[in-house]
Amino acid sequence: MEKRNDGLSFIVCCNKFGWTRSWGISRERFQFVLGALGIFVLGVLLSFFLSYKLYGEAQDIRAQKQAEIDELLSAVEAMSHDIIVDKKLEDKFIKRVLRLEKKLASIERRLSTKKKRRTPQIGGRGFRISDIGDDYFDAVERDIKRLDKVLAVIPFGRPASGSISSHYGYRQSPFSEAREFHGGVDFRGKTGDEVVTTADGVVEKAKYVKGYGKHVIIKHKKGYKTLYGHLSKIEVAKGQKVEAGEKIGELGSTGRSTGPHLHYEIIKYGKRINPKKYVR
Repeated sequence: MEKRNDGLSFIVCCNKFGWTRSWGISRERFQFVLGALGIFVLGVLLSFFLSYKLYGEAQDIRAQKQAEIDELLSAVEAMSHDIIVDKKLEDKFIKRVLRLEKKLASIERRLSTKKKRRTPQIGGRGFRISDIGDDYFDAVERDIKRLDKVLAVIPFGRPASGSISSHYGYRQSPFSEAREFHGGVDFRGKTGDEVVTTADGVVEKAKYVKGYGKHVIIKHKKGYKTLYGHLSKIEVAKGQKVEAGEKIGELGSTGRSTGPHLHYEIIKYGKRINPKKYVR
């Protein structure tokens, strides 16, 4: 390579064939090419560095999100287990309540057979009321209060006095011959008959819709909700607190209905369930 004042020259010689070739490039152009090449190399290195950094950050974010997903899945699994356990305990509790109800009915029958006695008897011969201490009555009273609190938030009993005209499950539609699912039970009655709530709670909805007509939905504890449809009159408002047995409206035939009746549903954790074991 031969250096000149006005630039650089490149000379190539071939001794075998006796020829010579030369190329020249100005200093300014050479500096420009060298600078462009440096910028290009620097850009490639910078791009590689940024890509590597972004890839690392993406991997970190992915690992973090995966950890959050795993945590949520664990929480959902635990919640599902709790719901299953709670449902089993609740079914067991309902069976115990029904057994208790039968026992109370049996006691009433026993008492009715003793009405001919002049003085009611408790216990056997020689038994005295004074033999029972106050602690016993206090314990029984506490148990009754606890039972009353639990029963108050679970929708037991009937919301209307009439008999059941249509049960929960699949049936032939009263509007056509098609088979349809009926998500509750219907009670017979006359327009204006009293409709009461079956448990303590808060009114979630109290309005008219096309299907249910004038209806009320009450939110209770332990995941329960109850729905009262086709009312002729609503006597509660959204957000109002109600107690078991309190009047919430009057039976009617509003909405999609063939005649006066009350449509009643029990909803547990967002799913309609069969009211059979609750309505006795």
